[in-house]
Amino acid sequence: KMFVSDRQRRTEMEGNMKYLKKSIQFLLSITLLFCMVGCQQDNVTVQKEFDQFLNQEFVETMENDYVTLHTYVTHPENFGIDMSQVEVGLGMGASQDDQQKLKQELNDTYEQLMGFDYDALTEDQKDSYDIYKTQLSIDQKLSDEKFDYYGSLFASMTGLHYQYPTLLTDWDIRNEEDLQNMIIMVKDILPYTQEALDYTKTQAQKGLLMIDFDSVLTYCQRILDQKDHSPVLQAVYENIENLDITKQKKEDYKQQMEDAFQTSFFPAYQEIITTLSHLKDGTNNEQGLAHFKDGKEYYALLLQQSSGTDQTVEEVKNMMEDAFHQHMQRLVVLAIQNPELYEDYTNGNFPQTNFRSYDEILKFIKQNLSQDFPEVDQLSYQIQDVNENLASDSGVTAYFNIPTLDGTQVKQLRVNPKTNDVKTISTYATVAHEGLTGHMYQYAYMYENQTNNFRKAIASCQAYSEGYATYAQYECLKYLTDKTDEDVLQLYKEAELLNNSLTILIDIGIHYEGWSQSDVLDFLEDNGMVLDEESLSALYKQLQANPAAFVPYYVGYEKIAQMKEEAQETLGDNFDHKLFHEALLETGTAPFDVVERHIDRYVENSQ
Repeated sequence: KMFVSDRQRRTEMEGNMKYLKKSIQFLLSITLLFCMVGCQQDNVTVQKEFDQFLNQEFVETMENDYVTLHTYVTHPENFGIDMSQVEVGLGMGASQDDQQKLKQELNDTYEQLMGFDYDALTEDQKDSYDIYKTQLSIDQKLSDEKFDYYGSLFASMTGLHYQYPTLLTDWDIRNEEDLQNMIIMVKDILPYTQEALDYTKTQAQKGLLMIDFDSVLTYCQRILDQKDHSPVLQAVYENIENLDITKQKKEDYKQQMEDAFQTSFFPAYQEIITTLSHLKDGTNNEQGLAHFKDGKEYYALLLQQSSGTDQTVEEVKNMMEDAFHQHMQRLVVLAIQNPELYEDYTNGNFPQTNFRSYDEILKFIKQNLSQDFPEVDQLSYQIQDVNENLASDSGVTAYFNIPTLDGTQVKQLRVNPKTNDVKTISTYATVAHEGLTGHMYQYAYMYENQTNNFRKAIASCQAYSEGYATYAQYECLKYLTDKTDEDVLQLYKEAELLNNSLTILIDIGIHYEGWSQSDVLDFLEDNGMVLDEESLSALYKQLQANPAAFVPYYVGYEKIAQMKEEAQETLGDNFDHKLFHEALLETGTAPFDVVERHIDRYVENSQ
């Protein structure tokens, strides 16, 4: 027929349209399929390249710094580390050339990181990306040339003079080659120190000295006074004796080590004394960073680096003021409810735990931690005394040695045999901080659950590691309720946290607001605190010479406590301590914005 009815035409048109739609859908599905496959392939490529980048960063870091390599790796060949690229010694020094090289490497690494497509990464890789970006970004800002010579290499708490003895006495001599390398390292101490002193002289010329001379000089003089019976050298001898070599070789190596001490270690301390004694009569900032031209900006960056956040100084200050008022209110309530207990605390007559040894404390916590913390398989440990002479010089109760990634040795806790207060709550808290469920537990969990060597060794956020350990020491107090009255434990905790928050507020006052010692006194009095002149002076000098030193511990703690409180408020009865701690621990060492993502995920999944 020449003509078709309207109905027939519509039917044919609809049939054609359906066919066309099906064809388009088919073409679209094919196109999308190819796009999806292409995107997936691209993502897989990016993810593989990112893993290679992180692994290369790990390898290069180990090859560029012998001390870091020895700390984290027992068998370098198993990690693709080329020992021919490793220069045995203390690493890059404070020379201008070394500092410029470090700045260039920092910029190059940051550019490489920024070249990755963030959206193409897995969730775990995004964590690694954000951790490294935060780390590199703050390091870049601090390396700005306007901040050159702002950092002190002889800070009273963390200066080189203080680090050398601990480094040498704790050095793990696993074999004869390690011992030979250690002798080379000791010989490097003098030139390394000379570079640091040249840097310090330049600081003086630029009017950027900020050193507690009396503290540093007193420490260094004590090292030299003990020269004939050096506890540092004696501790090294003890480590040599533990090595499985012949008696004659041990004696030969001891002689070589003594020669290295006589020609490098002790002369380095003499040079520190000579140089700093000369500089002491010149210009020295005995107040805070706020009194330098760009000091406030520098401190603000230090605060961000030390707090694991991008918060401003004002935001951190407000957080710590809120914390102070909360702890004060709780402390007042406890004092009103139990005035005799509070009076005993202030007079130093506080109840004790009755533990008889460090080992007894660790075993007790190990028996109880499964109530609140996820299981960890490798929690075997060894408690080893610090050399007695060294112990008498330090106020340290205990500390934890970082284990290697691939070693078979048990976790090692070093303790002070001179401590006569093992039965106190304070000692219990310190052992919990350094051991279980603090640093020792956190490293065991990370090594067991993290597969990324970069995350285990290179990722750095002191606010997380120290904030977590501080949180852990107070969290472990709950296990003592069968041994000590709960009010006693709560009073101890709130008084400690009150002092911690005050410390940070004073630190900010000195280094950002320019407080003098009299300003600190006024601040304390305004808040109902009384300190005698000697204690006030000691507090001021310690904080003034070590800006932001306590921030990782106390601000880090408050950040974790805040996250926990918010999770508890949201979840109510659904809150689970073990699952919260799992979310807190699973990131490894990370800034708090990364940790918060995991906490938020836990909260969302538990509602």
